[in-house]
Amino acid sequence: MDPPSITQEVLASAKISKKDNILINANAEDGSVHTFSEEEKVAYSKFITERLLDQEDVLSNYVPIDPSTEQLFVNCSDGVLLNKLMESLFSTQVSLKGLCIKNKMNPFEMIQNQNIVIKNAIEVGCIIVNIGAQDLINATPYLVLGVIWQIIKQGLLSKVNQNANEILEILFEEDSVKEVDNTQNNNQSDEHSAEEILLRWVNYHLEKEGCERRISNFSEDIQDSVVYSHLFHQLVPIEFENLVSTIHSESNLFSRAELITKACEKIGVKCFLTPSDIALGHPKLNLALVASLFNSEAAIANLRREREEKHRSEQERERLEKERLERERLERERLEKERLERERLEQERLERERLERERLEKQRQEMERIEQERLERERLERERLEQERLEQERLEQERLERERLERERLEQERLERERLEQERLERERLEQEEMERLERERLEQEEMERIERERLEYEERERIERERIEREREELEEQERLEFERLEQERIEREEIERIERERIEREEFERLEEERIERERLEAERLEAEREERELRERERVTRQGELERIEYNKEYKICIRIQKRMTDDTSLTDNMTKLIGDITELKRNIIGELRNTTHHQAELKKLTKSIDRVLENKNEGKKLKKQKKVIIKPVKGVPNGLDPNKMKNYQSLFYYLQTRPEVMGKLLFLLDKNQMGKTFDNLLLSMFPYEISPREEDLFLKALTVGIEYQIKYSETLQDFLQSESVPMKLLYQYFKKKGFKYLKEIITPLILKVLDQTDLNLNFDPYWIQKEIQIAKELKDGRKSEKKTSDQTFEQLMQNNDVVSIFNSRCLQLVELGGSFLERITKSLEQLPVQLRYLCRIIAEKSKYAFPVSNNQSNGGGISSDEGGSTANITNNNNNRSKQLPENREKYISYFLVIYRFIIPIISSPDLLNELVLLQHPYITKQSRFNLSQLSRLIQSVFSEKPWLNSFPTVYLNKWIIQNSPSADKFLCQVSQVPDLDELIHYTEYNEIMLENNIKFCSVINISEIIWLHETILSNFYDLEDIGTLKDVSEKSIQNLAERAINSKLDKGKYVTAARQSTPAIMISQKSQNWPLKKYLDEIDFPIQLPEQGDRSIQLSFINRLDQLNEQSIDLWKECKLWMIDILSKSQNPKKDSNTIEIIREAINYFKTGSNSSENLSVINKSNELISRLRTFDRDQCTDGLDGGGPDNFNLFLLDVEKELATILRKNKVMRSELTRLHSLLKSIRIDAAPLEHLVKFQNEQLEKAIVKKQLKTTQLTPLPKDKSTIKPHKFILLDLVKKGMILRCELPESSYSKTKINIKSLGPGLFEIEAKFGPITKSLQLELDDLLEKSKNHIDEFPLEGITLDVTLTIHLLMKLFSL
Repeated sequence: MDPPSITQEVLASAKISKKDNILINANAEDGSVHTFSEEEKVAYSKFITERLLDQEDVLSNYVPIDPSTEQLFVNCSDGVLLNKLMESLFSTQVSLKGLCIKNKMNPFEMIQNQNIVIKNAIEVGCIIVNIGAQDLINATPYLVLGVIWQIIKQGLLSKVNQNANEILEILFEEDSVKEVDNTQNNNQSDEHSAEEILLRWVNYHLEKEGCERRISNFSEDIQDSVVYSHLFHQLVPIEFENLVSTIHSESNLFSRAELITKACEKIGVKCFLTPSDIALGHPKLNLALVASLFNSEAAIANLRREREEKHRSEQERERLEKERLERERLERERLEKERLERERLEQERLERERLERERLEKQRQEMERIEQERLERERLERERLEQERLEQERLEQERLERERLERERLEQERLERERLEQERLERERLEQEEMERLERERLEQEEMERIERERLEYEERERIERERIEREREELEEQERLEFERLEQERIEREEIERIERERIEREEFERLEEERIERERLEAERLEAEREERELRERERVTRQGELERIEYNKEYKICIRIQKRMTDDTSLTDNMTKLIGDITELKRNIIGELRNTTHHQAELKKLTKSIDRVLENKNEGKKLKKQKKVIIKPVKGVPNGLDPNKMKNYQSLFYYLQTRPEVMGKLLFLLDKNQMGKTFDNLLLSMFPYEISPREEDLFLKALTVGIEYQIKYSETLQDFLQSESVPMKLLYQYFKKKGFKYLKEIITPLILKVLDQTDLNLNFDPYWIQKEIQIAKELKDGRKSEKKTSDQTFEQLMQNNDVVSIFNSRCLQLVELGGSFLERITKSLEQLPVQLRYLCRIIAEKSKYAFPVSNNQSNGGGISSDEGGSTANITNNNNNRSKQLPENREKYISYFLVIYRFIIPIISSPDLLNELVLLQHPYITKQSRFNLSQLSRLIQSVFSEKPWLNSFPTVYLNKWIIQNSPSADKFLCQVSQVPDLDELIHYTEYNEIMLENNIKFCSVINISEIIWLHETILSNFYDLEDIGTLKDVSEKSIQNLAERAINSKLDKGKYVTAARQSTPAIMISQKSQNWPLKKYLDEIDFPIQLPEQGDRSIQLSFINRLDQLNEQSIDLWKECKLWMIDILSKSQNPKKDSNTIEIIREAINYFKTGSNSSENLSVINKSNELISRLRTFDRDQCTDGLDGGGPDNFNLFLLDVEKELATILRKNKVMRSELTRLHSLLKSIRIDAAPLEHLVKFQNEQLEKAIVKKQLKTTQLTPLPKDKSTIKPHKFILLDLVKKGMILRCELPESSYSKTKINIKSLGPGLFEIEAKFGPITKSLQLELDDLLEKSKNHIDEFPLEGITLDVTLTIHLLMKLFSL
């Protein structure tokens, strides 16, 4: 039944424009203005409240939401509400792991929650673009509403997709094909979006209702509520029988919409829309309402019932269709059998006819074949006769042609002789004419010179006469001028005398008046000064009295206690678990040492693999085998258990602590070691003892030990150059420290420029004009296939530079070199602040120490000798100083900075980037020779700038030297500023850090191998007597170490290995009484002999460095400090003191306060401390406890409380340092693991590269094996030896020249880049194999000849021939 019609006027008047919607402006961060709908905010608030109402006990702070306020945005700012909403809509898809729910959240927890929101929203299908966690925390309205709408939309529409699978075939019946298999039915839901399904669902019910209206959107088409009324009537016809007529009878759209919302509640659909949302045609909210209706039980049940009825009717139709098809199939089979029988009979008849036709055809073809054979024999006979005739004619023509050519040759020779004779006569004639012309020119020149001389003499005489006349005129004018000046001067003098007299009279009058004025002002100033001093005196007295009162008030004991309690309340770090914090720091340090050892192992393995690859690829520059270091081999001892002796390990703890904390002993030990003792064991041991990358304490100790070793090395060296270039252990450690400490500097400053050069694969910085000319010549020879007549070596530089091509390439490469060198120089000179301060400090220390070891002699400074004041010894000292100071640089600090920073630190990395390992290998696993040459050119240029030395070559390099001179000042400034740094303690605060670590009793714990312990023990025993002098030194100062170093160089001991006291069978070398108490001797005697390596092999152990002797001799407890700590503990747990209470009263009030509490052990302990504190305070000196102010009674201890306040500030500062140290170690461990992450990948990658290189080399060896003759199927290219010699390809051959024309040369390809040259001379055959790579390598290096067995080839022409023959 059709619904009552509505006039267009009523509908038009009822519609409301979208412009009437309430829009609210929201300012975005970028300055733009966004709007959002108030209706959306209200609807979403209702939807979320109804959805999460069952979780109100958990989300009491979030629901219910007041739609009239901004509560929705506020509640969404911490991410909890949005996550819970998604959990209610998508229970299986959403993960709330890590969600923080509490009343007060910090910004980090809010960001964490919002990141979970974004992650879950993307997971459920929301599109989150340009929305971050901070946007949601800021509660930007339009962004929050957009996210909520996507969540609600996905939640509703996902159910639409789930429910649509059962009814899609009903909704899209006319669009589907009649015969669709089950697979297509299952995938049909993917072909339609949820919005399309909802639109089709509504239109489907409108069609069933008999309504002519259809909708295409959820705004204008649905805002009059008519569609909703038909939809409800179709879904629940009995309940809403009169709804359609009621809607049509009501003209107000808002009243209609109100009826729709009530209808939703009747069928159990929660409607979070207001009537105005429906009447205004809000597309999002209406879409959500239709989706809710679609998901309701009424709609689904209705559609499911219709689907079942349709399914039953379809099954019946299918059954009838199957029966009909079966009958048709049987009929078709009968007809098919009859047709086949007829076809069989027809085919038999046709076959008989075909056979007869074939027989007749064969007879005809046989007769035609016989006729064709006869005609072919006749044609061949005619062709043979014709060919014989043509051959005779050709021979005759060739004879005539040879005769003609012979005549022409003789004629040409005659003409050539005549031409040469004519040319000779012509040259002689021209030479004669040239000589005559030169003679005439000479005579003319002499005549012109004579005329010119006469002209010049005449002009000279005239000039002299003019000058004489001019001088006379000037003298006359000068006399007149002088007379005039004399008269004028007399007039001026008279006027000046008169003026001076007048001024004298005026000045005397003025001075008299000025003296009177000054006297009056002086008297007035004295009066004012007296008044000001009196006022200032009264003001100072008032300020002093007020300050004294304030100080007395400030130092009142109850005030001090309140300040202490407030400080403890504000800073909660006092309650930190310091034991756990110290344990965490120790554990972190040990883990970092383990990570560093692993990283060092990977780096060593990576370096080894890189060298192996270079050797396999036969890279002569980088593939050289390293000098084998003397390896430390400690073999396991059979029968030794895996466990270690606890007593020995305790002594080892003390031994390692002694060596670590006595840098002077460790420094001399480093100097005594031989460079061959450095290896993996030594490196790992040093890393375990001095992990300077981890802790400032260990770095301070290592630098001190290294400084002592350098001090000894300086005394041992003859000159400064010998010291810097020595290969001793201290110097090697110095350069290793530079590389490790400056690794970040190299990574950030130098590596990007190196990679920039390596990325330019076509870059060539070889600007040698001879090399450039050779490149041009080779390219031309390869192109033309002809040998060049001119040799590059025979030309001079000036001749080469006349070639425009050479000049262009020369200038271009020089310009490229200068540009790249300029970028390196600019980056280095501007990076002084980024250069580690430790490296600059070492440059300063070495410069200072070298001043005393290598002083500038008087011969160098003053040009004379040294005066003899101390007899014969002075002469020896003078000679020694002259020897040690020879060849000293002019600027010592600048030279040392250049040598250490530029020459040994930066330049090697530029010239050999393999030293950076992982920084370069990731992008350039194999560096070509050309790239290495480019980098070496750049390093040479940088070195020239910093050393201020010109670029020397066999040819002029004016442009480069000019550039070097221009940029030397900036380089010089950089070098001068390198060593201008203060002491490291002022920059890194080593002393403060060490004191804090010592006060908190943080022990150093490291990871070390058993073999490393054994090696160190044996090394100390071997050098014991050489360490005795510095180990027993009481006054350890820089001066005393210098004196010891001077004596030790001149008298090095050789007493052998130290034998412990327990193992001395006979009296050993006498040890001084001072050495008997030497801790090192005690430790060695207690250990007795080194531990042995267990049978199971080497392993890593954890070793704490502990000073056991200091623990035994522990000093008495500081009672004053203990009382301060007790007072801090009491005040932290008690209430604020009463006004004007003294110290004893405050403590007693605390005792009473603790007694009112529980009888816990903590309270009883504090009460005992309080009682003990009162008794102790009375025993201390009164001057130490009080200042006598404020009465100074017996219970007054204000100075003690002020000291307590200072102690609290110190504790809080140390706690802060400890927490920051823990944070620093965490971040350091993380950065080490991040930096080490690519190392394993690189090691694996380099292993693969090594395997590939080995396989490539084996394949190359296999290809060099000649193929068997029966298997060689490639046809060779044939030549005569004489032709190849004439072409210039073969330069020399062992065969006699007479056999060149009889020797055949065959060239063929055996494989990619591999060729065989076979020579045949009669029955003799000889084969050679040739690789194209070898030829190209020699051509690239400008090598012209390629010697083989028996012959020498021209490289360029051989490449040209091979390229031409085999199309390379």
